[in-house]
Amino acid sequence: MVAYLRYNKALFFITIAAVFAGVLFIGGVLLTRTPGYAVYINDEQVFAVKDKEGVEQAAQKIQQQAEKRHHQQLVLASPLDCKWRLVKKSTLVEPGELETRLAGNLDFKANAGAIIINKKTLTYVSSPAAANQVLAQLKKDYSQVESGEKIISLAFAEKVTVKPARVSVKQIMSETKAYDLITTGSKNPEKYTVKEGDSLWMIARKNDMYVDDIKKANHLDSENLSLGQKLVLVKSKPYINVVVRVKGEKTEEIPYQTKVITDQKSPSRVAISQNGKNGEKHIVYIASKRNGVVSKREIIEEKILRAAVDRVIVKGSGVTIASRSLTSRTGAMTWPLYGVITQYYGGGHRGIDVGVSYGTPIYAADGGVVYFSGYSGGYGYCVKIDHGNGLETNYAHCSKLVASSGQMVSKGQLIAYSGNSGRSTGPHLHFEVTSNGAYTNPISYLR
Repeated sequence: MVAYLRYNKALFFITIAAVFAGVLFIGGVLLTRTPGYAVYINDEQVFAVKDKEGVEQAAQKIQQQAEKRHHQQLVLASPLDCKWRLVKKSTLVEPGELETRLAGNLDFKANAGAIIINKKTLTYVSSPAAANQVLAQLKKDYSQVESGEKIISLAFAEKVTVKPARVSVKQIMSETKAYDLITTGSKNPEKYTVKEGDSLWMIARKNDMYVDDIKKANHLDSENLSLGQKLVLVKSKPYINVVVRVKGEKTEEIPYQTKVITDQKSPSRVAISQNGKNGEKHIVYIASKRNGVVSKREIIEEKILRAAVDRVIVKGSGVTIASRSLTSRTGAMTWPLYGVITQYYGGGHRGIDVGVSYGTPIYAADGGVVYFSGYSGGYGYCVKIDHGNGLETNYAHCSKLVASSGQMVSKGQLIAYSGNSGRSTGPHLHFEVTSNGAYTNPISYLR
């Protein structure tokens, strides 16, 4: 009997404890949960709401906005469902925040046009027609010909196809972004906004790039910029390359050659015994261009109109003339000074003008022999340097000359100070580069 009472007493306390625990659990649930609707997208709960009608209305509004942006009817990519539950209060979304939260989780499918390169899909745009328009623009931009040229063939180097597709709207790019992706090789290329006083070479130097790289990435045919202009700053690695074959004819210069004669009797002598003069020839050629740049040229007819005359330099046995092979893009030269480019090469202007204050130091762009230092008509006081292999630089409108004729100078050596001498409207440096007697764009040599 005693044992029975003890057992019932223990059972009583256990029951009381269980009831108390249950009350605590239910109370805890009621404190942290509330009746509502769990919102499921693709069978995964994303948040909860008090009213499921608000979810349906918000979803319809988001879909209508997306359809307006994409100009077509859309369907949900994943099922949306609301189920009654005791939901955690912490997961409840207020009506004012519902549309934003839902928009971040919903996805829609749309008709699109796939741009496929070598059987791999690169990107999607709004339609096959839009995809073909992007490709047509690409061909148009890279099929410009020079005077006297006509196109023989035009094609992509890669196998490019367009197919209809049905994909998530998040995968669809605008035609502009798709074009940038194709031509630069980057989905999100860094962009720079042109500010007052900017020039291509200043932007290139700030971003450790070449001017030519910026011009190619942005399809620029000159160095002229406008305020607010957006520039893509990326070295282009195009996904699609446009190959054009052209036949053309033109008259071009025959660069003169430079011959050096050593004078054993005068160890330090440097003099020009004969000035070089370019010749002229008429040619007919077939050229291959890749993305607008000539990759190969074959001359099929040539007629010499005027022969070139060699330039002859007489140097002493103790003088060493720098000699190295330079192309139009070696990056070998350094800027003779820094400032704002006030006039670019082209249109009859044989160099670039850099606006600076009076008396700014000017340095040699590269090593070589000073073959002229003095006053030269419209150039005013100027220094001219022979860098070997027909490459020369000219630094004009100086106020004071430091380097003298016959002097060997090294890259970065002080040679003069800027000024306003000769035909000049203000203090600046007029900088020229000639290759075998032909004027070339100095920016092509500078970084």
